[in-house]
Amino acid sequence: MIDHLLETTKYLGLFISLGAFMIGLKLNKQYPYAFMNPLLIGTILVMGLILVLDVEVVVFQKSAQVLSDLLTPATICLAVPVYRQFKILRENSWVVLISCLAGMISGLVTIISLALILRMSEITTISTLARSITMAIALDTTELIGGVAGIIVAGVIFAGIFGTVVSGMIFRIFRIEEPIAKGLALGAASHAMGTAESLKASELQGAMSSLAMVVSGVVMVGLIPLAALFVQ
Repeated sequence: MIDHLLETTKYLGLFISLGAFMIGLKLNKQYPYAFMNPLLIGTILVMGLILVLDVEVVVFQKSAQVLSDLLTPATICLAVPVYRQFKILRENSWVVLISCLAGMISGLVTIISLALILRMSEITTISTLARSITMAIALDTTELIGGVAGIIVAGVIFAGIFGTVVSGMIFRIFRIEEPIAKGLALGAASHAMGTAESLKASELQGAMSSLAMVVSGVVMVGLIPLAALFVQ
């Protein structure tokens, strides 16, 4: 019944997704803890609804397709804070490049090391190499090296949510207060979700996160095929 309702009501999946996110926002305001992240809560609610009502994932995805369609223009809009903070970004260009390069290399080394320890299959390993970059680049790069699209989609989503949930705690533990450092870390590790979280803090942090997301994507396009050759 719910599948039929989703098929006949064009934007029902969209409203369900937005409703789940709004519930997450309200819970986050009432209980401001790291694990009460609106994205995490919204994802759990939607997944729970799909499982309980036995909804076909393809049907729900089609009903909420407009959210996916808005991802690209929303990402492009992140160029606005980058432009506004361009002077500061130019002064810290080497910091951005070195930070992103170090982050991407350490990420690849970690994934490959865990794959060897856990004895993951070759196809699973190469399908998780791009989990730290934005979805559009990660999908194309993973398909190029012969990975599975479903695995990398889950990996990118998990990396984004996990980074936004634990970032505040990590920054407090290591006493990181510089917005440039926070933005670079979130943008490189948690792509668009990390950038959205950074924009809540300040425009400078959001601009740094946006730039880190783009630079990391470009760097990984070159590094991932090399890492895939090592895995194979």
